[in-house]
Formats: sequence, C-alpha cells, structure tokens
Amino acid sequence: MSAAAPAIVRTAAQTIGQTIGQTIAQKIIAAHCGRDQVSVGEYVTVSPDYTACQELFWPGHKRNLERIGVDRIPRPDKAVMVIDHSTSAAMGSHHHETHRTLRDWCESQGIENFFGPGNGLRHLVLTERGFARPGTLIFSDEGNIATIGVLGALNLPISTEVIVAIIQDENWIAVPPSARITLTGRLGFGVTARDLIQTILRDCTADGRLLQCCVEFDGPGLATLSLDDRQAILASLFHSGAYTGIMEPDALALDYVRARDAGRPWQVVRADPDASYMTRLTYDLAAIQPMVTVPPDAHGAVPVEQAAGRRIDQATIGSCANGRLDDMREAARLLRGRQVAPHVTLYVTPGSRGVYVEAAREGLLEVLAEAGATILAPGCTTCWGYQGVLNENEVLISTQQFNYHGRNGARSSRVYLAGPAVVAASAVAGRITDPRDMLSEVEA
Repeated sequence: MSAAAPAIVRTAAQTIGQTIGQTIAQKIIAAHCGRDQVSVGEYVTVSPDYTACQELFWPGHKRNLERIGVDRIPRPDKAVMVIDHSTSAAMGSHHHETHRTLRDWCESQGIENFFGPGNGLRHLVLTERGFARPGTLIFSDEGNIATIGVLGALNLPISTEVIVAIIQDENWIAVPPSARITLTGRLGFGVTARDLIQTILRDCTADGRLLQCCVEFDGPGLATLSLDDRQAILASLFHSGAYTGIMEPDALALDYVRARDAGRPWQVVRADPDASYMTRLTYDLAAIQPMVTVPPDAHGAVPVEQAAGRRIDQATIGSCANGRLDDMREAARLLRGRQVAPHVTLYVTPGSRGVYVEAAREGLLEVLAEAGATILAPGCTTCWGYQGVLNENEVLISTQQFNYHGRNGARSSRVYLAGPAVVAASAVAGRITDPRDMLSEVEA
C-alpha cells in the first residue's frame, strides 16, 4: 500500500494551456487537488471532504494501522465510521469484538462521526446527516455508495486505500472517464426505479460500455423521480462495472441539502456543454416494465412474466438498493389488507433509523407487520446473509444487491432480485408475480 502517486501524464491540451470541457467528476476532482481542470487517465493527489468506512473491513484496516504504527490521525473530523452490516452481534460471532474495537478507536482518535448499530446504512447516514453535499468528494471502501451522487456529491471507492486517506488526509487517484445516461418520459403504473436500473444492468454489463466510468444522469425524466428513486438507481450501478455515479442536483435535491447542511459549505457542479463522454445512452422511462433478475448474475434481468410462477420460500425488502421510505410505502401499499402466503417468510429492513421512525409515524410498519412481515433493525441484515439464511433448494425474491449462489445460505438456494412492488406482491402470492394486478385492485 503506497501513497506515492505515479508520474502524471499530461495531455497535449494541458501542455499548451488549452481549456478542455470538464465532466462533473473532473470538476469535483480538480477542485480537490487545487487545479482548474484534469484529464481522463491522469493521476492526481486529492484531499477528500470525508472518508467513510464500515465495520466488516475494519479488522483489516486496524491491522494495517498497527503495522504502520499510526498513533494519531490528522483530521478526525473527516472520518465517518458506521456499523451497518452486523447490526447485532449473535452469540458465537466475532462482530461484538469488531464493534467494540471500532468504537474504542474512534473515541481514542477523537472521531465524533461514529454511528453504531441501528443508525443504518452508510449511504443514508451520509445523505441524512448532511455529509453528502453538492461538490463534495468522499472516499469509501465500497462502490455502491455512489448513492450520494443523488445530491451532487462524488463517491470514489478506493478499498483498503481508505487507510491512506485517513492517515494522510489525501490519496492519489486516476481521473475516471465519464458516461452520460439521459432519462426521458415517466415510469408507468406498477414500475419502479429498481426496474430501470435492472434494465440498464442487463443492457450495459456484458459489453462493458460503462466500465470504470463515472456515470452522469440527466434529462427530463430525472425530475419525475423521487430522491429515493434516484438513490435506488445509483446504488446498483456498480454491478455494471461503473466506477461511480452522480446526478446534477435539482431544486428537490437542493432543498434536501439545505435542510441538513448545518451551515457546512457546498457548491453545485455542472458539466461543461463540450465535456467528453465514453458513451451516451437514452432511456425512455415509459418503456420500462417490471423486471426480475434471475440468478446467479446481477445483470440477468428479464421481464417479470418470464419468471412468474416460480414458488418462493422467502422475500426480503431492504438493503442499500431499496431500504428507503418510498420502498416501505410501496410495500405497504401492496400489503395493506393482505396476508403473506403461509409458506413464505417476509423480512423488511428500513435503511436507516430515520426511515424506521418515519415509516412508524406513517403507520407503514404496522401495515407490514399485520400482513405477516418481520421488521428488522436498520442496516444490511438479509442482503449479505447475516439474517434470513436460506436452506437447501429454497428460493428467495429480494430487493438486495447480489444473487450469486450461496449469497444467502445454501449454495443450492436461489435468489431472484426485483423491486419492492414485485417482492411484496410475490410474498402475498407465494410465487413470483407481476404486481400490477394487485395494484389495480388497490387503485380501484
């Protein structure tokens, strides 16, 4: 692990001082390395606004810190530490030890931004607590935190290199290329943002057209989506091989930021009209239909009718992909007055304490529980198999992130991925089903 950056290779345009059009990612990176502009592929050293870590990787991070002999870190105010995967520590597990050592280390370093079990996912901690603001740059140890891009903040996942950023308040990166996806139209009845991102993954993963790109989203269709919808899109984007994702914040996003910034600075960053993109795509939201991703590939999405009828044993709603308030509302809309099939276990995990509280205030948790759902503590829970373990040959339909064999228990089990509407409807039917028939009854 080295903090020394490779030699910078400058383009001809930079050599002669020519101005080149900048993407959002280029502008944010340039601002954080004291430059007016940067070029794709160029290595630069940047100082982040924050570095976010979670507890599963903490034992390895701690060993590295001990090997290096770090006593004090220079900017404890920039470290954000969250326990979000192992929200509880079962007897016989090692997680309680990890919780304690991370908590003690944060206290010894003067890190006030420590969020213990029950606070929820880092993605939502960063947005709800005002860390993610337009123009900010946040290092993390996982790629799916691109969700903060919904507010115009840039996440750069650097794996174990987060320790370098914590120790030195900087690290080098290679400036990523960018891609642009324009959204038009409006999602149809019974269709969710999860169906859109599953469609994008189906189209773009195999040929690598988004590989290592920062994907910018724009277009009139974006304004028809809630902030929760937009986060659902960005959360799963990393399955395409994309490096990260971001959206130019509109009035809805900026109102959200202003309510949470606590006076901390931020600046809206927009791409130049002549910015260069590796690829440009357009999706008409009206053409998207309910999708189901068939195991074992996260990009194996098919229209729901192609998977319909498959008997399920378990259903889960939650994870960084779909654990937000809109997802709770969508599930409750379908489950109100209905019962989960007797042979199905349904788990629902609010993504954060804030989501949990608001869902309770709106009566959503009551609706879900009365329908037969088990409400779990905010965090990752079932997504990585920590809870809701599958037996041999069992079938799960879930809003989680992964569906490879063995992700949630026995290798012979199967995990189908879908949005909250499909999952809730399937939990009632006891088999994978198109939610639109049930939703039609609700709307009637």
